[in-house]
Amino acid sequence: MHAHDSAKAPDRTKPQLSASRTPSSAPSPAALSQGAALTPGAVTALQQSAGNAAFSLALQRQTHGAGHGRSAPVQRAFGAGVQRAPDSDKHSPEYTHVAIDKQDVGLDQLRLSLNTNGLKTAASLEIKLSAGSEKMGHHEHVFMWDATVKGLKGVTGIVEGVGQDSVVNVKIRMLDLSEPGLFSKGTLKGDQPTGLGGKSKNGAWAHEGDIPRKYLFIEGLDQPNQSGFKDWLAGKGWPNDHAKQFEPASV
Repeated sequence: MHAHDSAKAPDRTKPQLSASRTPSSAPSPAALSQGAALTPGAVTALQQSAGNAAFSLALQRQTHGAGHGRSAPVQRAFGAGVQRAPDSDKHSPEYTHVAIDKQDVGLDQLRLSLNTNGLKTAASLEIKLSAGSEKMGHHEHVFMWDATVKGLKGVTGIVEGVGQDSVVNVKIRMLDLSEPGLFSKGTLKGDQPTGLGGKSKNGAWAHEGDIPRKYLFIEGLDQPNQSGFKDWLAGKGWPNDHAKQFEPASV
C-alpha cells in the first residue's frame, strides 16, 4: 500500500459503536427501524470516508501487530472472477463499497439510508470534505474495491479495523463501470494516495458521480432469491420498484 493524506482518514473523535448491534441474520423489512430517515449530511458521513487506498492504509497502521494470527474472513464477492454462470448468463464485474456507520445510527438505519439514497458523493449531498481531499476530487467520487486479491484484502482491512458491527458491505454491478484499458480510459479511476487516475495498484477505484440504488446489493437487506437478482448480477440493475419493498410502512 502507499503513503496517504492523513486528512482522508475517518474522524476518530466519533463515539465508539457497540458490538451488540451486529445483526445475526439479514433483517426483514418489518424488523428495520421505523425512524430510518436520515438527513443528507448523515448519508455521506455514513458511507463516505475519503479514498479507499488511504483509509485502508490508516487502518492497517492502527491494527498492525494487534491482531496477527487472527483475521476477519474475506468478504467474498458474488461470482468473483467468474466470467459465465452455468446457465451461460454473463456476469458484470463486481465491486464493493464499505459503508461505515460513523454517526452511530445503527446498521438498520444505515441500510435503509443506502436503500433510499444509493451511493452519493459528498458534493451531491453538499458536504464539505477537507481541503486535501477536495483538491484530489474525493468529494466528487464514490469509492470501491475490485474483486482481485488486493481488493478483497482492502475490504477485509477496513472491516477488521472498524469492526463488523460498524459496516455494511455494498456490492456494485453496473454495466457502465469499466477500468482503464489499452483502447479506453474507462469510467473508473485508480484510487492512489497521490491522486485519482490510471489503473489501480491496490484494488481501490473511484467513480465520478453517484451510483443509483438499482445497481447495489446491500448486504443484510438484499437476497439472491429476490426477483431481478439475475439482472442485477448481469449489471442491468434491480427492477425499478425493488427498493420500495424495504421502505418502512408510514405511520
